[in-house]
Amino acid sequence: MIFIMARRKDHTREELIRLAIDCGRNLVKVSGPNALTARNVARKMGYTPGTLYNIFENIEGLIVAINTTSLERISRQMTSIFAEESNSEHRIYRFCIMYLQFHSDEPELWQLLFATPINKDALNEAYHNAAYKTHDLFTDALLPISRSIKAARQDAKIIWSTLHGICLRQQSDSLKVSEANQIEELIDRFLTQFLEH
Repeated sequence: MIFIMARRKDHTREELIRLAIDCGRNLVKVSGPNALTARNVARKMGYTPGTLYNIFENIEGLIVAINTTSLERISRQMTSIFAEESNSEHRIYRFCIMYLQFHSDEPELWQLLFATPINKDALNEAYHNAAYKTHDLFTDALLPISRSIKAARQDAKIIWSTLHGICLRQQSDSLKVSEANQIEELIDRFLTQFLEH
């Protein structure tokens, strides 16, 4: 089979953006965030690095686009949970398990999203909208328990931070998990104590 380098006219700008995001995501999932370079992504796309820089100002722009798709997927899952569960505590528990499952299933994409430093100037409106939506869904689930929007927002940040810490400790192998379903038990214990405050 002869590989033919794709030409710029083969795809529209929108298709190139989607192609770059898909290729970048797959590259990260297989080889980790450090493999996300313009040369590697362009090779996967079948284009030159110059083409990638025509659609993203720099590699951080692509990282933000990939992270935005991850956040949008998280918010879609949260929306489904919200529709399926009417009990606030059940919603929150399922949100937590879903977040930990994302880290377990796709640790490299989780690392790109939550543990890879990015210049704040690179964050765009689409990214902020996706991030706000996930936080707002969590806040809405907490509101009946926290009793005020301010408290619900603060509680959401505390729970997110706890989940984030668990994921980081798992990633560094400093959280020794020997029993079956220990993570679920830890989350259940934390939420039981936290939501009773």
